[in-house]
Amino acid sequence: MKQVRLLLLRHGECEGGAILRGRVDVPLSEKGWRQMSAAIEARPGIFHGIYSSTSRRCAEFAKAFADSLSEKGQNPHVSNPLVVTLLDSLQELDFGDWDGRTLEELYRQEGELLAAYWQNPWLAPPPRGESMASFEQRINATIEGILDQAFAGMPQHYQAPPAELSKTLTVDANTTQVTTIWVISHGGVLRHLMARALGAVQVPGFYSQLTLPEAAVVGINVLEDALGERYWRLDWPSAKSMCT
Repeated sequence: MKQVRLLLLRHGECEGGAILRGRVDVPLSEKGWRQMSAAIEARPGIFHGIYSSTSRRCAEFAKAFADSLSEKGQNPHVSNPLVVTLLDSLQELDFGDWDGRTLEELYRQEGELLAAYWQNPWLAPPPRGESMASFEQRINATIEGILDQAFAGMPQHYQAPPAELSKTLTVDANTTQVTTIWVISHGGVLRHLMARALGAVQVPGFYSQLTLPEAAVVGINVLEDALGERYWRLDWPSAKSMCT
């Protein structure tokens, strides 16, 4: 049995105030930088990869994080220094005409459209924005690519359990090879992956009713058996136990 631990880190507070941030490229505020620093410092461990959205609020911190691991020698069992892989496909949903506008303005000028979006974004996408179907397909393909690469680099020497047992698997540190990877991205991306792990895809509440704080860390364990079957497990609200 092989396991990839995905540590999903949402960016911290950004410059620009209460605006709808999709593709608008704003940097972290000083507070946001501190929030993300505290999040990773609370989860020490050996890491095998760092992937990040190309948006400044993610990419700039991701590069600094990788540099700090190399400078401090915090990955002694990983042969090569970690290099951040920046992916456009990890960016937030493109909010189209709404991107970069304040929520106050949107509620005042386009309240009905915005309410319809929050109620069911699959049926009411932002004007000239990205559809949820396209967004989810993009994120799924990106994460599967990350997982494919991670699992391919791990030898398989553990016999798969019966299929009916695999559905209720728990992690056994004595029989499971583990690779830990950080994915630094956005609230919408994290919410979709949480929904996928729970089998709750296309549930509007994950986007409109789930509080996901700035610099939140969400842990997802992905197990792969000898037959190539994968099983997702959400570790929420704390991923601390995943890094020991």
